[in-house]
Amino acid sequence: MNKEHFIQAGWYMRWQGQMYQIVTIDSIEQVMHVELVHTRDALTIAMVNLFSETNTHNAEFSPSLEGLGSVKSVAARHIDVSGLPASLLEQAEHILKTVEEVEGRVLEVKQRAKQHGERHYRTATLREVLKQIECPVSLATFYKYSRLYKANDGVCAQLAGSLRRSTFQQSKFSAAELHFVDMLVMRYYARSRPLRPLTVYELGQSILKRTDGHWINPDKDMKESLIEELLDPRIPINSILENGEKISHLTKISFPSRAWFYTYLKWFVSQPDSGKEVISKRYGSQAWDQTYAVFDTFVNRATMPLQYVFADHALLDVYIVDEASRSQVSRLWLTVLIDAYSRSILGIALLDEHPSIMSIQSALEHAIWPKTSHHVLGLDEVWVCYGIPQQLSLDNAWAHHSHSLENLSREISRNGRYASIDLVFRPPYRARYGALVERFFGNLSVKIKSQLPGAIQSGEAIDLRQAAEKACLLYQDMRRIVHQLILNYQHHAHSELEGMSPHEKWLSGLGMSSPLVPAKTLETERLFWRLHPNTRVMTSKGISAFGMHYWSSQWGGAQRIGRDGQKIRYHFRYDPNDISRIALFNDGQWVGDGYAKELRQANGQTKSLSASERHLAQQRARQYGQGATNWLSFISEIDQLTHRRNQEKRKIRRSQGSRSTIVKNNNPTPKTDYTELLVGFTRDMMTKEDTP
Repeated sequence: MNKEHFIQAGWYMRWQGQMYQIVTIDSIEQVMHVELVHTRDALTIAMVNLFSETNTHNAEFSPSLEGLGSVKSVAARHIDVSGLPASLLEQAEHILKTVEEVEGRVLEVKQRAKQHGERHYRTATLREVLKQIECPVSLATFYKYSRLYKANDGVCAQLAGSLRRSTFQQSKFSAAELHFVDMLVMRYYARSRPLRPLTVYELGQSILKRTDGHWINPDKDMKESLIEELLDPRIPINSILENGEKISHLTKISFPSRAWFYTYLKWFVSQPDSGKEVISKRYGSQAWDQTYAVFDTFVNRATMPLQYVFADHALLDVYIVDEASRSQVSRLWLTVLIDAYSRSILGIALLDEHPSIMSIQSALEHAIWPKTSHHVLGLDEVWVCYGIPQQLSLDNAWAHHSHSLENLSREISRNGRYASIDLVFRPPYRARYGALVERFFGNLSVKIKSQLPGAIQSGEAIDLRQAAEKACLLYQDMRRIVHQLILNYQHHAHSELEGMSPHEKWLSGLGMSSPLVPAKTLETERLFWRLHPNTRVMTSKGISAFGMHYWSSQWGGAQRIGRDGQKIRYHFRYDPNDISRIALFNDGQWVGDGYAKELRQANGQTKSLSASERHLAQQRARQYGQGATNWLSFISEIDQLTHRRNQEKRKIRRSQGSRSTIVKNNNPTPKTDYTELLVGFTRDMMTKEDTP
């Protein structure tokens, strides 16, 4: 019997409309390991399936692709072509021919390279083959052809049908469908930091799934409150659909394809004023603002403290210097929570990093419990406002859409014993919905620019350079100054509060009551750490995270297997500034803190390590040609580099006397006597200017 009667590795096979190349044949297990020709996906096929009575005539084999080409099933390639335009069939045939011819040539080059022991680069080979075929195409076009081939199983008629436009034999978009798409674009895409198009598209799908495909009919009188109800996942959709008055304003709609949606996004944002004119023409001159009118009522509807709280961030217009070298300048971000009813500053966070979920969670932690931070800084004024916000209004920054914050807003209630936090996201490009915070930041900026050394007067290069030269304040200095400013603000009368100060308004709103908050235990403090999105199972080595293993004696009695026989999956929280320990949670209950074994030192202590330091160590590992998982061996090097740089900075300062390379003032030592520095603030804050 000749070799051609034996199926061998390297042969080609056509089976059930797909083309394969045989990689290996396992005679013992009676299986073939094959690869799809056009995708290189690996599969294992049992021979019994190939050679059964029903598949004998469908499985075709050949030593070459050309051999398979002569026995192609014409019926499989040209089924159900009635009603398809000839141009689409020709285009489909061209795509099929191109993909199969190119893949065949690429495989031949790959085999020759393998025979000669040479390395094969698929992309480079593709580029050369695409130039040599009868109708050359670009690499991007070939990838598009290959996706179509795979999606339609190499069937000509099916592929030709997929080439029809998405709106073929479909009715034009209804007014309700267009209104729904416009709402998605305005709320989630037409913004300074837009959500990804795919995220917006999936959000639209999720909304329609929840509303059972119902949306506002713009041909009738639109009720903006009804839109908010449709978007609120806490409101059962049945309660809306069963209301005769509300259902009369709704209609069934369908969502467009992703390709159409992407094209519409690009067209929409290219319109004047980010689409405002387009929306005004479609829905009236007031529609652009009316879409968000419900947000304007927050302040007016507030009847008591903690009912509505607004949060926002601001980059302070002043340079500070680092404590180690007194030369490197930086700026701080201030996060503020302000109560709508009393205009009181409920909580703050002053960090040297860009706004993140930790900024909000740190400010919330400062807001919920009675204040002691100002007393620690030596300030004697009273700051009485605290408590759990009932509704927290945030801007639509992606950093605020976090499972960590959502989990915190629920868990702070401790199973309903205390209030939970409802999160509300302000629409994009609508600063006035956070006007209370915006005005406070504006007023704060004026005070800083007029009083502080190192204040930035404008974004011009000369002003930035002069501010850096005059910078002399440390982080602790700015922290005390910010606290003093807030305390002055708290006790300053406001015309919008009928001459009362925020402090007095807060007390009058509470009367004889006081906010109920949970005890500030270690467990509740851990709730304000960042929640990791993934869960972990406990093994004999403990909990694996950040490329390390965490363990604690507190975890000794922790369960590993649940009653259902499945491994228990634990959540954990961590502080990005120190990932040497994590807090473990099971069903919202704190199990205890665990410490990284790899960071254990000879004296029994655990070395502190930030997430940014770990990232830097990973970069060093890659620079030395090692895998990122070997970053632990570079931790000591990171410490040495930091120590060396600090020494170099001090050496530069000694060689230049009282001058530095960045801070060029005669007295870079920060002030410790705040009387002179704050007198200007106090005098300025106590003027008749009473805007909050």
